[in-house]
Amino acid sequence: MIRKFTILCVVMLLSGYLKAQLSSERSAWSSLSKQKWVRAHEQLKKILEKDSANAAAHYVMARYFFAPANPQFHIDSAHLHATASLHDYSRLTSKQREKMKRFPLDSIIIIRLLEQVDSAAFHRAQQLNTEAAYAYFIDVFPSAREHSEALKLREKAAFAEAQSIHTHQAFSAYIYKYPEGSQVAEARSLYEKLLFEEKTRDKRLESYDIFLRVHPQTTHRKEAEQHIFEIATASGTIESFRNFLQRYPQSMFRERAEQILYYLQVEEPPAQPLQGNGADSSRVYTSLPRHYLVPFLQKNGYGFMDENGFDVIAPEVDELNDEYRCGNIDEDVVVLPGRVVSRNGTLVYKGEVTSVDDLGSGFLLIENQHCVKVMHKTGFNPGDPCVEDAKVLNGKLLALKKDGKWSVRTLTGLQLIPFEWDNIAYTGDVLIFQRNKQFWLATTETISAIANQESPRLKDAFEEVKPWPNGRIWARAGKFEGVFDQQLNVYIPFREQRLLPAFFGAQARIENQWMIYNAQGEYTEPYDTVLVSKPWAAARTQNKWRLLIPLQHLTARATYDSVFFAGTFAVGIRNDSTFIQSTEGKTLLKVKGLARIEFVPAQDSSAFFILDHADKRILYNHAGQKLFAVVYDRIHHAGKNIFVVIKRDKKGLVAADGKLLLLVEYDAIGMESHGTVSLLKAKKFGLYDVQRKKLIKPEYGKNLSLYNERILVALKNGSYGFIGWDNKPLSNFEFAEVQPWNDTLAWVKKNFMWMLYNLKTKKTQLDRIRNMKLILDKANERLAIVQQDNAYGVIHNTKGMIIPLNFSDIVNVGSPEKPMYFTEKHVEEASVFVVIYYNHEGKFLRKEIYEQDDYEKIYCSDHK
Repeated sequence: MIRKFTILCVVMLLSGYLKAQLSSERSAWSSLSKQKWVRAHEQLKKILEKDSANAAAHYVMARYFFAPANPQFHIDSAHLHATASLHDYSRLTSKQREKMKRFPLDSIIIIRLLEQVDSAAFHRAQQLNTEAAYAYFIDVFPSAREHSEALKLREKAAFAEAQSIHTHQAFSAYIYKYPEGSQVAEARSLYEKLLFEEKTRDKRLESYDIFLRVHPQTTHRKEAEQHIFEIATASGTIESFRNFLQRYPQSMFRERAEQILYYLQVEEPPAQPLQGNGADSSRVYTSLPRHYLVPFLQKNGYGFMDENGFDVIAPEVDELNDEYRCGNIDEDVVVLPGRVVSRNGTLVYKGEVTSVDDLGSGFLLIENQHCVKVMHKTGFNPGDPCVEDAKVLNGKLLALKKDGKWSVRTLTGLQLIPFEWDNIAYTGDVLIFQRNKQFWLATTETISAIANQESPRLKDAFEEVKPWPNGRIWARAGKFEGVFDQQLNVYIPFREQRLLPAFFGAQARIENQWMIYNAQGEYTEPYDTVLVSKPWAAARTQNKWRLLIPLQHLTARATYDSVFFAGTFAVGIRNDSTFIQSTEGKTLLKVKGLARIEFVPAQDSSAFFILDHADKRILYNHAGQKLFAVVYDRIHHAGKNIFVVIKRDKKGLVAADGKLLLLVEYDAIGMESHGTVSLLKAKKFGLYDVQRKKLIKPEYGKNLSLYNERILVALKNGSYGFIGWDNKPLSNFEFAEVQPWNDTLAWVKKNFMWMLYNLKTKKTQLDRIRNMKLILDKANERLAIVQQDNAYGVIHNTKGMIIPLNFSDIVNVGSPEKPMYFTEKHVEEASVFVVIYYNHEGKFLRKEIYEQDDYEKIYCSDHK
């Protein structure tokens, strides 16, 4: 009756709560109220997998485990989830708590549930009535109201007994029996130590993970979390760090993981944002953009600001390297006197610096007169304080050298392989260990697994090892040669043979015969002779030749008396007939008798050939389709569907259908570019529009260039001018130089001065430009620093003036894509220089006033 009454109460309570909860939790309540235990548990698991910090879901899960009718009734799990619910509830804001009341759920409801669970646990201990049962109750349910009573029931145990047993359970019992005892501190320390050692004796990730989940308040939490961090990320992959951050979002090593991950992502773009709950450090390292830094001088100290003008490194630096003076500093670290600082201002290293080498994956090799140190760009040292050398192995592991020997560590600093190897190299994900002129192979995955107590598995010793194409590894032991793939699976079996790499895989010579291996490791029967010409291979056996396309298949469809290659085409001869084969394995053409084949390479993926047979020369495309008869000495593909034809050293242009586009009278014809071809005749240049069939006859001193679709730039009598496709001038030929600006305006130089020339009105819109320096020169965007008389400004091809023409000097100290302008006005009367920094949009960032000496310390003479 009591059991039924309890079930009825639970169901009624669940029904009442059901109305106010969100859909997922409401559905779980509904399943629980109907005693659909499996369904309720699966629903709750999915909710908590998506959001482990869900007070309502943890509360429902606690109710699930605390329902007596549930076959999975489990007091400890109910307590764990109720505790988690209370913990997560405490982290809610006031607004979130108000919303949670609609469940309904508040701290009082959760505490009442915890009290009920505690009481049930105490009742269970009373039924068992053993010292261990009371000790377990006190350890797991320290907040229970029955705590004091449990202590009294356990008084028969003593510290001497705990010492003789020497287990964490025994010391735990003593601590709770004598909380004020003289040796309680020692007992507590021994309890935590023995508990941690016992639960993590195998030193595997799973054990540390379970230990923390069962004992979240352990004093060995940092040690356990460190082991979890080091093992979970031992592979050094981006995915391993992402998984760690998603699985352990509250770890005290979260920031370190984010730091390492950031630099791994920088070297393998695009970097993906992290998911899950974030601490402040997450925002720092996962959203850190690749902005540049710019130096500034303030009160005799150098500082650095970002492209938005915000101080990143305070103005406390006494000296500035000349390489930093002109800004646009996009390196990850800045080397300053006595220290190395990251781009976000973090101190990476403090001390004397002789040299800094970037090892990749976020690591630096910093050297001074006394030590060589490996440092991460965020300031931690992953290895010994001083080493001889270091390198990153395929971006995933670290190799350190000390006392002439190499070791392997994870990116977090955990040692995997001790200092015992003469050298450690890598090719892809395969590590090559060398000692005493012998080599051993292992994958990075195998070596990384050592962190989780897996035994290292090294391939047998070889006398020679070297990388092969497509990421494979060739190895030799005595007369035996073979090839591995990146997983160290055998690609070519080891035997007495000589192996040669090929575009399709490999050739193997065994005694006096050859075999062919394709990319999948499949191989042919032995042949007497093999000829290779990409994408073909020809093999001979019993005086018959076979054509193979090894990238596609290794089976020959026909045999020939002889074979040869013409570019990408293969030609077989059999019974006085000539067969032309395509790379698709088809016979494109069969010709009776012998024929001469001439390959005509194309500018794209297609190809052509000329067949000389029976006094005829015919051009065919890559599909074997006849294009036209060739009556010329030579023919070249000029791009798209046009060909340059040559006869008696004169050139013309022919379409794919054989139609003559340009007479054979030119000295040279260029390749098609943007729909046009350049022409040369009698040392004069012209231009032909292939699509519109428009011709500008050769009469100019240089190649004509397209200013836009309607206007061309031409050189005549030593000066430039503009013409149309009708070959009529659109301006005088009077310019020494022409630079594109936009469709309406062009930069032209005349009498040593630049000006903006309007192509429509044929008038000058900006003149007296003594100097014009392009900052950005793209097809749709151009930006320039200009000097008019003695005044400098910045002009954009579509936005107009960015910085007005009223400064004594302007230097771009930013990047071409996102400039920052160092502008200066010299006030001669006061002998001072007013320096104003503007961003790429011309907005004010900061102002400094310098005297002559200080100005020279910050001025960049390299105009960008």
